[in-house]
Amino acid sequence: MRAVLCESSDDLGGVVLTEVPDPVAGPGQVVVDIEAASVEFVDTLIMTGRYQIKIPPPFIPGNNLAGTVRSVGEGVETLAVGDRVHGMAFMGAFAERVSVAASQMRRTPDGLGADAACLTGSTYRTAYDSVVTTGSVSAGDDVVILGAAGAVGSAAITIAKALGARVIACASSQEKLEFCESLGADETVRYGDDDFKSQLKALCPNGVDVVLDMVGGPYSEPALRAVGYGGRFIVVGFAAGDIPRVPLNLVLLKGSTITGYEIASFERNHPDIAEQNRTQMESMLASGALIPPISARYRLVDALEAIRVVAGRDKLGMTILEMT
Repeated sequence: MRAVLCESSDDLGGVVLTEVPDPVAGPGQVVVDIEAASVEFVDTLIMTGRYQIKIPPPFIPGNNLAGTVRSVGEGVETLAVGDRVHGMAFMGAFAERVSVAASQMRRTPDGLGADAACLTGSTYRTAYDSVVTTGSVSAGDDVVILGAAGAVGSAAITIAKALGARVIACASSQEKLEFCESLGADETVRYGDDDFKSQLKALCPNGVDVVLDMVGGPYSEPALRAVGYGGRFIVVGFAAGDIPRVPLNLVLLKGSTITGYEIASFERNHPDIAEQNRTQMESMLASGALIPPISARYRLVDALEAIRVVAGRDKLGMTILEMT
């Protein structure tokens, strides 16, 4: 079968598209014919040896996937040949087939296509949990999203709008802001234009209700200062690279809360809520209540180009690798 193979982790020059042996389902595993996989920034970190977990080459990268069960291994009773499934493999999704623990796969609901299903493993779940549960966003809330043009940020726009919130999308270029507007953002703010905090306060004179921060660095404190009394500041990531230090007197004076979200910790500590959120999110995607912000689709033969674009951080929204 064809697969993306990481032969070395020095840089992306060690990544090739080649033929490899077909996978076999071991005990507790299934082999999935992959229809679509999402290309995430974290995948590029793994391929270049910069992720917190080091994977020795050679390996097939790719985590989030959707497809159809081709074969089942010994002891598998939850899935059968022909079942449409989606989930996370951690490794192996950038290929025509993958062997993966059956426990990592879940049945794909009717009406949910493989392209949307492959996004629900981590990126869309992060956005959904952050907006719905951690941020408690409701209709009429003013929601500021930092890093709004990225994969999680763009998904958060669609979710917040579906809940009836007013979305203020923040990004680094006019192209990214226009993309956010196309997803339904009500207002946009470009970093570096005038005073960031003043722009947010002008848009939300009574203070921001919720800030969703995927960026960190120099933008976190101004956004926190724009939060209104009782507002919520949700820390999701640090795309800018620097972990900010904020004056806690702002939290005291504003009666606000700062809460972090990390997908594995959330699922481990709130398994019932995590499952409820995932089921609801998949239902909304299947019904069309949520439209995934897919901005680029690549065939497997063009996988290396897709990886390079995502690694460059210039992409907008979500990137899909289609195997057929």
